[in-house]
Amino acid sequence: MIEVKDVSKSFGDKNVLCGASLAIDGDIVALMGESGSGKTTLIRVIASLEKADAGDVNVTGKTAVAFAEPRLFESVRVLENVTCVMPKENGKEDNEKRARELLDLLLLGGAEKLYPRELSSGMAARVSLARALAYDAENILLDEPLRALDDETKKAVVALLKKELVGKSVVMITHDGSDADALGARKYLLSDGKISEI
Repeated sequence: MIEVKDVSKSFGDKNVLCGASLAIDGDIVALMGESGSGKTTLIRVIASLEKADAGDVNVTGKTAVAFAEPRLFESVRVLENVTCVMPKENGKEDNEKRARELLDLLLLGGAEKLYPRELSSGMAARVSLARALAYDAENILLDEPLRALDDETKKAVVALLKKELVGKSVVMITHDGSDADALGARKYLLSDGKISEI
């Protein structure tokens, strides 16, 4: 569960969040708004990567994040980038099997032995998404996971997300209402630092 209550956040003289509130409990919220409206700042606050100036953030359970910038570990191959977040008690073989399954479903079969520098930006973003899903968290924060995908790839990613996100509390940043609809997400607008349902 994710609960954001009257959260404010400023950077210098710029007020990015001004009493923003949002509650998610086992469903998907699509957070929309203009570039620079504070969407990424909000998920960083939820993930405890930024500290709110005021208000309360309550998160129950583990949280995984897939940022728009993939942030992969450059020194290890794709497969290890995905398995590194998985519990070691599952065993290396089971973790690698699960990672390969996710990569295959994201149309990345064969990429497991590559290093991040050998990936296109779109491939790297999908590896980041695979890693977030592999963490098996109760809460998932996704920054434009369907951006700039061709139709075939988007269809595959949507199918995987619809399966993997069931029962999880999800915040997905998107600029495209049709992407929100594809995942059956509740749509909210972040504007002037506040959140309102669309």
